[in-house]
Amino acid sequence: MLRQQRVNLRKLADAMNISPQALNSRLNASTFSRVYLDEITDALGRDIFGLSEQKDFESIIPVLDLRVCAGCGIGLEGDENRVTEYVTIPSLKGCYGLTVYGDSMTPRYHSGDIVFVRPADGTAIDYGHPHLVITQTDRLLKVVYPSDDENLLRLVAVNTDYPDMEIPKDSVLFIYKVIGMLRREQI
Repeated sequence: MLRQQRVNLRKLADAMNISPQALNSRLNASTFSRVYLDEITDALGRDIFGLSEQKDFESIIPVLDLRVCAGCGIGLEGDENRVTEYVTIPSLKGCYGLTVYGDSMTPRYHSGDIVFVRPADGTAIDYGHPHLVITQTDRLLKVVYPSDDENLLRLVAVNTDYPDMEIPKDSVLFIYKVIGMLRREQI
């Protein structure tokens, strides 16, 4: 957002009375404090985040620079949890936005779409619905079903060109239920 508004980060750091390195650390944090947004707004003298119109900060959803694979698995490399933008969708309060890569979930989700996820309790998975499943090596966007083997989860792609997968439940580090999405054309 700051780049889109052509904000000079060095001048912004000076106006905030912090070093450019401290500003960079704040901007690349995995969570972004409302205090930081207010400080930036005050330093710029204008509200580029829409905070004055925003009564409920918790409905501002960070879109993370975290690739969600709808195809073959993608490892954990890259700039994890860097916020690329924010969106405000009150009904998706508490969610995270993630960009879809690949085509195993087409026509439901296309590469470039943003899915919004919320943490799911591993013991209460909503079977038959899309989830983001994170293992040590993969971040997979799939429809989750129980397996015949109670120690496994069955992950199913919407695109029938992709085979079903079964993974051990104990290999799942995190699981998030997909709550909503935005098509890339809507962004």
